[in-house]
Amino acid sequence: MSKILVIGSGGREHAIGWKLSQSQEVSEIIYAPGNAGTANEPKSRNIPINGTQRENFPALLKLVKDSGIEMVIVGPETALDNGIVDYFYMNDFQMIFGPTQRACLLESDKFFSYDLMEELKIPQAISYKCSSLYDGLAAIDMMKGISKGVVLKARGLTGGKGVEVFDSRKQGRASLENFIKKYGNEFLVAEKLSGPEFSVFGISDGNLVLPFEIAVQDHKRLLDNDKGPNTGGMGAYCPVPIAGREIVMSVSDNIMTPVVKRMKEKGIPYVGFLYAGMMMTEQGPKVIEFNARLGDPEAQPLMMMLKSNLHQTLLLGLEGRLKEVSLEFNPGAACTVILPSQGYPDASKIKKGLPITGLAEAGRLKDVKIFHAATKYEGDRIVNDGGRVLCPTAYSQIGLRQARDLAYQVASQIHIEGEFPYRRDIASKALGKV
Repeated sequence: MSKILVIGSGGREHAIGWKLSQSQEVSEIIYAPGNAGTANEPKSRNIPINGTQRENFPALLKLVKDSGIEMVIVGPETALDNGIVDYFYMNDFQMIFGPTQRACLLESDKFFSYDLMEELKIPQAISYKCSSLYDGLAAIDMMKGISKGVVLKARGLTGGKGVEVFDSRKQGRASLENFIKKYGNEFLVAEKLSGPEFSVFGISDGNLVLPFEIAVQDHKRLLDNDKGPNTGGMGAYCPVPIAGREIVMSVSDNIMTPVVKRMKEKGIPYVGFLYAGMMMTEQGPKVIEFNARLGDPEAQPLMMMLKSNLHQTLLLGLEGRLKEVSLEFNPGAACTVILPSQGYPDASKIKKGLPITGLAEAGRLKDVKIFHAATKYEGDRIVNDGGRVLCPTAYSQIGLRQARDLAYQVASQIHIEGEFPYRRDIASKALGKV
């Protein structure tokens, strides 16, 4: 029987741990630090260690060795970029699933990923690398004749928020100085691509990528009809009508696996989850970005759809044996609606410690799982503890419309002071409602 440590406290980590716990070979899931939802899962417990912080890595390693933990799964990009995998490797523990700090450059360094895709001739937006306000203004001017709008992409980790899209070059010029103040003076100026977005996820063993054969679509903007500021994600669903299995396999075979192979050639083996954010343009699929992890909230519906044993798959991935694996998925569709705190994504406007009601009743609905994110216990009450609070997720064997309706039914039964200001149009475009 296996004990597994899951690093993180969000909805993604809850979903991964929930799926892992379904394996008969798993005896316990330990979350560092977890949330109120993970504390209530069967075979699970939280420990009061923030596993994303570098200063806590020695305590985590001691826990792993003292408790006989077989495998560590790293959820958030912060822990990966802080070098948690490198730390465990240096201390003779190899069974940690995630890319090294250097391999994380694929996400954390937009210059690195852009150059890599240029080498491999992978379709992406025409972009210019900039290191000053002057560079950025010149690059925006060079977009004339290429793109009416522009996209600014920060170079470092930004929690999914360091991208700003403008419908005109004039808007981009006017906003550039403020963008630099927020994210620093190293960034990409990219053409604004047109088309619907979708994400492809896979598992890499350093040699190839085993894809989850279902594309997922996130909803980044805060408000309905894709208005308002970018967020970490306000909801997601799968599968995506515009990106069937053939397209997913093409992205995996022609984009993700070549990237992994080239990184190995460069002496940067990539082991872990890999996420390709894509756009379906008139010229075909093009890469928007890579992430060195599962997406959040995309992981939640994806784990609902996965039928295969995730524990066994990740073990084989760590052993470099993914070519022996094929993943199975449930028929139908799954949908997640994010319930955020009032004021999100502005952390200064969020009031924490508000009691949440209706969880028990809503959780009794069939084919529903309420994944937690920014929640904690205060006494015997569950309260909010940050921006994205809950991730009610529904599955339907029939299809997306039923999954979406069920997810919203669950969302409507969960309450907090001021109510949750969630989006009401998740998956609407796929269903022809927008």
